[in-house]
Amino acid sequence: MTAQKHPRFRLELAAYRTLHQKVLKRDGWRCQNCGRARELHVHHIEPRSLLGGDVEENLITLCARCHRQIHERRANILFLKDL
Repeated sequence: MTAQKHPRFRLELAAYRTLHQKVLKRDGWRCQNCGRARELHVHHIEPRSLLGGDVEENLITLCARCHRQIHERRANILFLKDL
């Protein structure tokens, strides 16, 4: 018997935008890796593709550069799993 996957929690666009703003505010409008306050993105710590949900605990603020580095697997960020 195989384990069933749980469906990921994904918000509708309007609710996601509200959550996005909440995460930016929570993180002080700064990249949580380098501290930059420009070109900010909200990153899923556990990717949606691995059933990471659109929930505050799974989101973190990163600048465009750090976000790109994470996706290129070059970042040295301690809060992310399995880089």
